Amino acid sequence: MAKKKRKEPLTPAQRKEIKYNRAIRRMEGAKRMLQAEDRLRMNRQAMRMFKSLKGYKESREYFLACKEQMPALREEFRESIYNAGMEKKLQAKKSTDYTEAIAIWKRIKVPYKDIGEQMAECERLRAQARKREKMKSRCINLSIWALLAAAVCFVLYLRTPAAFYREGRLMMGLQDYERAKNLFQNSTGYKDTDALVLECYYQRALQHEKAGEVEKAVRLLQTRVGDYKDSLEKKAEFEQELFAAAKAGDAVLFGDSKWLVAKAQKDRLLLVQKTPQYVDVAFGAGEEEFAWESSKMRKWLNADFINENFSEAEKKFLIPVSIRTEANSLYQTRDDSVTEDIIFLLSEQEAEQYGEILTEKENRYSWWLRTPGAEKESAEYVTADGRVILYGNIKTAKDLAVRPALWVLVQ
Repeated sequence: MAKKKRKEPLTPAQRKEIKYNRAIRRMEGAKRMLQAEDRLRMNRQAMRMFKSLKGYKESREYFLACKEQMPALREEFRESIYNAGMEKKLQAKKSTDYTEAIAIWKRIKVPYKDIGEQMAECERLRAQARKREKMKSRCINLSIWALLAAAVCFVLYLRTPAAFYREGRLMMGLQDYERAKNLFQNSTGYKDTDALVLECYYQRALQHEKAGEVEKAVRLLQTRVGDYKDSLEKKAEFEQELFAAAKAGDAVLFGDSKWLVAKAQKDRLLLVQKTPQYVDVAFGAGEEEFAWESSKMRKWLNADFINENFSEAEKKFLIPVSIRTEANSLYQTRDDSVTEDIIFLLSEQEAEQYGEILTEKENRYSWWLRTPGAEKESAEYVTADGRVILYGNIKTAKDLAVRPALWVLVQ
């Protein structure tokens, strides 16, 4: 592999020019932010950067322009916080809702409108709600204990573990595995009851598959059966039945997750995880790790994620693919690495291509893309409502979710 050329150190003038351009991008980016808090934060950052440049080019004019925007942005931010607190208060049903409303208003550090009176009223309403909740909790606890005591007395009086066990064996002989499982669960610890419960779940899964209820079979094997007998191989086999019938836009079970079919071809499917998930892994840690090829995210997806989510039988259907990332369409930042991956993140262009399928009303999370953002230390991401943010987010952040994608073989 060819050695990388050593980068020449930047001159003070070059560093100033880079900082100047970054400040301009932040100033412009502030205008495009949807949230008032984001606009205020980015405008403040730009203003500080222009001030530190001490008259370089038009930095003073830009500084004054940013400074002129600050009062309006602060007012807009305070108004958004005020309205958010009012909405939480008006919709409050529990004492914790009033606590959240107070916490929202406390983010405003200066007196604003009638926040003081609103917080005092919330404290009063919270105290009332807590009294009601304590009374309700006591009543529920008493009812639960009464029901439990009655149920225990009934079971002890009417049936024994041995009786449940015998009846469960009888139901198994009649292939009524659902009733048999319920009976065995009432005799937990008696003889080989635990093994028989697993057998009942296993047989129920086979019955579901035979009846054409393949998704129920897969879900049962995943959540109840685990690695009992050949259940992992059966689960992979049944998942193939789901793949064969799937088309673009469908949701399928695979491994430990639910996936959306982004693209369907004759012998393979492109799957994207239906619900983005938060993980304790940043996209990258340092400037040298920005590229997808050397990112922490790629390493985690193709090692820990695969091993934690797929059995050996399922791994046989995962297809390694060549991953090439196109440049950022607006800022033209590039990642020229070419990798072969099994699990990967979508690029900007792929997110746009499959956006209609991937955008779901119930999704509440923004999620990473592998395409570089406006600056070398950032990467693009998609908002919860499906918008691709080309400016991106710093790659060390952990406040964005991950939405893995993969190609799977259809046999």
